[in-house]
Amino acid sequence: MDTTPTVTDPVTGDDRWSGRRRFARVGRVLPVAFLQIVGTLLASRFATVAGATGTVGGPPWARHTFGSGVDPVQLGPLAISLLVAGVVVLPWRWRWPRSVLLVTLATTIGYALVVSPRGPFVAALTMALANAWLRGHRRTVVVAAAVALVVLPTADLVLGRSSVLDLSAVVLCVAWLVVTVAVSELVRVRVERGAERRRQRVEAERQRAADERVRIARELHDSVAHSMSLINLQAGVALHLGDDLPEQTRDALTNIRDSSRDALVELRTILGVLRSVDSTAVDGGPERNPVPGLERLPDLVERARAAGVDVELAVVGDPSSVAGITDRNAFRIVQESVTNVMKHAPGHRVTISVAIGPDLVDLTVDDHPAAGTASDPARTPLLAPSGNGIIGMRERATAVGGTLTAGPNAAGGWRVDARLPVTTPVPKETP
Repeated sequence: MDTTPTVTDPVTGDDRWSGRRRFARVGRVLPVAFLQIVGTLLASRFATVAGATGTVGGPPWARHTFGSGVDPVQLGPLAISLLVAGVVVLPWRWRWPRSVLLVTLATTIGYALVVSPRGPFVAALTMALANAWLRGHRRTVVVAAAVALVVLPTADLVLGRSSVLDLSAVVLCVAWLVVTVAVSELVRVRVERGAERRRQRVEAERQRAADERVRIARELHDSVAHSMSLINLQAGVALHLGDDLPEQTRDALTNIRDSSRDALVELRTILGVLRSVDSTAVDGGPERNPVPGLERLPDLVERARAAGVDVELAVVGDPSSVAGITDRNAFRIVQESVTNVMKHAPGHRVTISVAIGPDLVDLTVDDHPAAGTASDPARTPLLAPSGNGIIGMRERATAVGGTLTAGPNAAGGWRVDARLPVTTPVPKETP
């Protein structure tokens, strides 16, 4: 597992700067170091001889059309140290661009003052100038370029190593600085355009996801919410008009009315979350709680009892200590288990056990035939391990880093065991 801390790229804003990317950026210094150190050492060993119409011998950057020939330059320990020092600081250019630029400028000027400069001794300074320009430190780059333009071409003249100012060196220095700044600006524009295209793609994906959530919310409202409202309304009307209904019928209608009303409240809350999840995240508003948690287990038990299911609930610990996704998914696992008993084994008795510890929540939902009744294996809930009920419960447990097992018990019923962590390591909820 890669434990390398992430660092935000100062140009693109990419926070995925891993160890491999950091190594790649440090590795870019190697060709610059080779060019500056080896190239300058080789260029200093050549000599040029001036002729009547030109020069012979030596590399192109050491030839002079007019004046006397140029002798080889002996680089002492100080000159070599300055060449190496200018390269050594380059790996830190991403974190301290201006400091690295000032150091490379000082080492380059120092080298020009120690010996007669020739060869690619400005390679490290070129990289430092380009890097600082890309980071947005343009004023520092302009000042450093002006200092280099004044000092480097005139070093030999000021220190008496030459009797005249070499105009070709001035032109070469100006061209070098202009090309460096121009190429850096082109790269900066290209990087910014690429970053903008990436931001636009992310925004488009986010908008598509938001549109899909709104579409789902609209479909749920038009179908499920409408049907639940009609069920609630008709149950209420039946209760209002049916004064002479049997007591069991009135109890059943009351349970239908109350259950549909609670389902409507939960559904409307879910629809609100689907519609406003992006604005809530951006505005930093309070977290919505679209479904009830463990504190609502007594209400769940009462509704199941009103539907004719014998349910016993035992809770050890404080349900309020469990919050967030774990709280909601734990309630849904118990709710799904009880619903399965109501659908597939209405004559069974259900025992719900909840043990809440400092780190874990243990849930057990056990159903078994009531005393004096025979077990019917065909009516035990969720005999098929691939049923949607088990899949959904297992996904909810896995989403919070927990586990869930389900299977037949010795009494002829069904047993669901779930163990969930109180603190969710990764916030991920199963819809």
